[in-house]
Parts: sequence; C-alpha cells; structure tokens
Amino acid sequence: MLSLILFRRKLASQLSGKILYSFNVEVFELVSNIRQLFQEELEQLAQIKSICDDQQYTNNELLAQYKNMAAIFERNLQSMMKMTRISDSQQLYLQEIQHELEREIEERIKAEEKVAHSYKRHRRNQFLLELAEGNRSFDEAAWNVARQLKLNLPSLFYVFYIQLTSWQGYSLSQAAVDAAEIQTAIDNLVDRLNSAQGGIAWEWGNGIGMLHAALPGETKERQLNTGLELKKQLSSSLPHFETAIGTSGRQGKADSFAYLCYQARAAANLGSRLWPERLIHHYHDGQAYQLLYPLADSQNAAEFIDRMIGKLLDYDKENNTELLVTLKKIIQAANLKIVAEDMFLHHKTIVSRKQRIESILGISLESFETRFHIAIALHLLQFRG
Repeated sequence: MLSLILFRRKLASQLSGKILYSFNVEVFELVSNIRQLFQEELEQLAQIKSICDDQQYTNNELLAQYKNMAAIFERNLQSMMKMTRISDSQQLYLQEIQHELEREIEERIKAEEKVAHSYKRHRRNQFLLELAEGNRSFDEAAWNVARQLKLNLPSLFYVFYIQLTSWQGYSLSQAAVDAAEIQTAIDNLVDRLNSAQGGIAWEWGNGIGMLHAALPGETKERQLNTGLELKKQLSSSLPHFETAIGTSGRQGKADSFAYLCYQARAAANLGSRLWPERLIHHYHDGQAYQLLYPLADSQNAAEFIDRMIGKLLDYDKENNTELLVTLKKIIQAANLKIVAEDMFLHHKTIVSRKQRIESILGISLESFETRFHIAIALHLLQFRG
C-alpha cells in the first residue's frame, strides 16, 4: 500500500508538471505557428520590396504602388507579431496555476497516505487485540497474517500494558469532549512505539499493549528498568496523560502471547489501585491479590461484597460518614492504638467507631475468620471497575 502511494506521489508530481507543460506547449505551438506564418509573409514582402527596388523598375508606377502596399503589410504584420508574444505577467500567471495544481495534488496525496496508514494501524490493532484477548490462537494462519502486516515478532519477549488513567487531570470518561484529540494522541503514541527498535504496540481498551524483545534469563530488575525508561518517554512525549504501567511476570514466546498480555494488564489495573505511588507494577508483586482480581467483576463477588459490607456502604452514604475507611484501617492494623495514631484520632473515638461498625454489620471484628472475609470483600470492592 505504501509503495503504491509513493508511486502515485511521484506520478502525480510528474503529472502536475505535464498538465501545465502540455498546456504551455499547446499555447506556445499555436503562437509559434502564427509567428511562423507572419514570418513567411514578411519574407515574401521583403522579396517584393527587393524586386521593386531594382533600378530597372525605378519608373514603374505599378511596382511603386506594390512597394508601398508591401511596406504597409510589413508594418501590420510586425505589429501583429508583437501581440503574439507572451508577456511576463502571463508567464507568472501560468506558473501560479502550476503551483496551485501541485499544492492540490500534494494535499490529496497526504490525505490518502493518512487514510492508508490509519487503515494499516487498524488492521494491526485488530490482529494483536484478538491475540491478546485469547480470541485467536497463534497458529500458521496467524503467522501468515503477521508477515502480511510486517510484524516482526521477537522470538522471546515480555509484555507491557500502558494504562491511560487520566487526560489533563480528568478521567478518560470525563474527558469525552476531547475524544478526537485523545484518539489522535493515542494513535501517535502507538506509531511512535512501533517505530522503536524491538517494540510492537497496539491500542487495547483504555490503554496500549506493547511487546518488548527480551534476552534469555533477563532479571526482574532489568525488566522493571525497561519499564521505567518507557515511563520517562511517555512523560515527555505525552504530558497530558497520566499512566500506570504493568508488566508480565515472565518472558515468553508466541504460544504464551495471550497469557503474558493478561498478566501485564492485570498488573497495571491491580497495581494502580494498591500502590498508586509506584511508577511500574510487576505481575508477581500482586501475590495473592492476583487470585482475587479476576473474580472482582463477577456476580458472585458483587453478592459477597453486599453480604459482608453492604449495610456499612449504605450507612455511610445515607449519613455522610466514612466508617468504611475506619474499617479498612482496623483490618490492616495490629491493634486499635495504631489505627488511632494513623488517623490522628483519640483511641476512644476509634473504639466507638469499631463498636458502631460491628453493630451495623451484625458481626464481631475479634474473630479472625470474620476479619479475613471482611478483608476479601474490601479488596474485591477495590478491584471492581
């Protein structure tokens, strides 16, 4: 497709010149033919005048009249020949036509190139998205498509997921008014990442997936450093975006493409909720939380959350309180004294809040099993959406 466009660009450039050249040639040929006829007439008149000037015809009145008529015709022809000359202003006008034609053709070619490149990006995105979400296996047919799309997949790689969390300080859903600008920025970023050596990128949900070539036995530290470099590049090239970057737990080959993509996306989504202060999130850092994350958006999880802490959520909403925050602190801390210090409140205030929470939920927070179930419900709530 690109080679065809380049050919058309060259052809169109030549064509614009040929169109005007053809126009100029036709005009110049017509003018030249007219001037040639005039010149032939002038030469014939010159011959007549030469004959009339012969001394043997000095007293011939008829030839004298012919000579006078020839002189008149000569003056008229010379005047008409001057009229056939193309003036400088006319030449400038023709040049302006040529330049305008070239500009119009150039604009059309650029528009076609943009459409062709957008179509190519869309095909790559769709193909990689199907693989990433496990809707397509990496079989021989997939390899053929990859070759057609000129995707040089590294033999060994790990995956990054660049989650776009906000645009100019607003969540992407709230920034819908700038949807076209946001999409353009995402497209430009995908193109930039694809132009980098060893990288293959595609748009994926509210973010961008990226394969990065790996070396056998690369350490987790090396992987995180690569992610940090990527974070720096994004900060400088996309200052309007806030991002959370996740990376897969290990490196792999094409047959583990979907699984590594899942790990990278899960690491970004989970890590941005648990540790928003971190610049990059590794899948293995999630530990047991990674087991809960896939369950968070299920109907069973929703019912479990409602059963364990639903009444407290309703109470906070109706009374404009924040007892849920206190509950999280109580579950995380070893004792209530630590909770009081962490929240800058008196110990008795925390004791009172704990009793209120137990009364609302109809439970006792002294039970290890109850605290365990409450902790799971709180994490599932945090992971949802």
